[in-house]
Amino acid sequence: MQQINRALRRMISKRGGGISDRAPVRLLPEKPANGRVLISYATKVYHDLLQGKELDRTHVSAWQNFTIARTLLDLGFEVDVFHFEESDHLPGGSFDVIIDIVSNLSRLAKKQPADAEKILFPMFAHWTVHNTRSYERHRALAERRGVALLPKRLITPNDSVECADHIFCKGGKFGLGTYSYSQTPVMPITQIRPQAIDEQVQRDFERCRHNFIWIGGSSAVHKGLDLVLEAFAELPDLKLTVIGNVEQETGFAQLYRKELFETANIQVVGWVDTLSQQFREIVSNSVAIVAPSATEMSCGSVVAGMMSGLIPVTTESTDIDVAGIGVSISQDTVASVRDAVNEIAQAPASELAELSKAARRASQERYGGDKFVTSFRRAICEALRLPEAPEWAYPDEKIRIPKIELA
Repeated sequence: MQQINRALRRMISKRGGGISDRAPVRLLPEKPANGRVLISYATKVYHDLLQGKELDRTHVSAWQNFTIARTLLDLGFEVDVFHFEESDHLPGGSFDVIIDIVSNLSRLAKKQPADAEKILFPMFAHWTVHNTRSYERHRALAERRGVALLPKRLITPNDSVECADHIFCKGGKFGLGTYSYSQTPVMPITQIRPQAIDEQVQRDFERCRHNFIWIGGSSAVHKGLDLVLEAFAELPDLKLTVIGNVEQETGFAQLYRKELFETANIQVVGWVDTLSQQFREIVSNSVAIVAPSATEMSCGSVVAGMMSGLIPVTTESTDIDVAGIGVSISQDTVASVRDAVNEIAQAPASELAELSKAARRASQERYGGDKFVTSFRRAICEALRLPEAPEWAYPDEKIRIPKIELA
């Protein structure tokens, strides 16, 4: 392994003296490289591979990260990856292509040749929309509850769009629309489906019509958990199961302690593996997933629910088209959430069964790793004016792990 340079020495982890999993890495193609690509993403997946661990496919982001790099390697590029938050430690030299997921593109471009291809592959809606809608949710919460919680998911304002040559967008109508203001070409990329139960789970719709779930990671207000909790607190005949580590957001958990832990029809189960028997039992006894998020890009947790036949009940900004497969939450209000879940709870069991099948079908037709690989490869070849590379199978029974070095 390469000798650790001075930049990496500054990144020595405090945890036992090892190399930080944010240290930049270099991935080498199987044949002599015909160009270099710099990716601003995350690096942990590659450090795990360096340590002999298996490729992590449990989280969409890690698998997507690796798939992007693998595709570029197949096109003959050497690929350097650095963590998007580690701005002081960048691989040296010049690059032919720069790919960024958040807000580094303009800063990176200033240090590279003028003809370097600059690609923005955003993980979120445009920052003006994302931040504005998140602030609106927090303002509305403050007016309802008399407490202003700190937002957890704000994006640093940036001009990445303005300096990009292309935008690769994995969002749906809403996500794509947030970038439509610019003349920069926007190329749709298919969202990867998460690792979750991928089958039409059998359920008794007459019995489970009153049972709903909410799934989310950090930023409960942004993801609309406050609206959902307040709505179900007013609907004692309906049951809500909350999946996620909401107790880690101490301010939110304290403000909503009564709803979370002292309300009979609301149960918090914490983080649940979406491939586990526990998740199967929850979804087999539930009719729908409720997701009134402020902004998403084809929300992964909703897709995970749809994969098992849960009916999506979402806001437009959750970025899942629910026409014919679910119910739209018309406004960002408690009353709108209440009306939407009541619409499901009061629908005939036969109608719910058809919506469930349609939601499952949509998860297969719209999303998937094979579709992501195909759409990303097509987009990158078009952007770089290259002939399309040969496909590599997804899921590949023998994942081709490249040679990885510290950059």
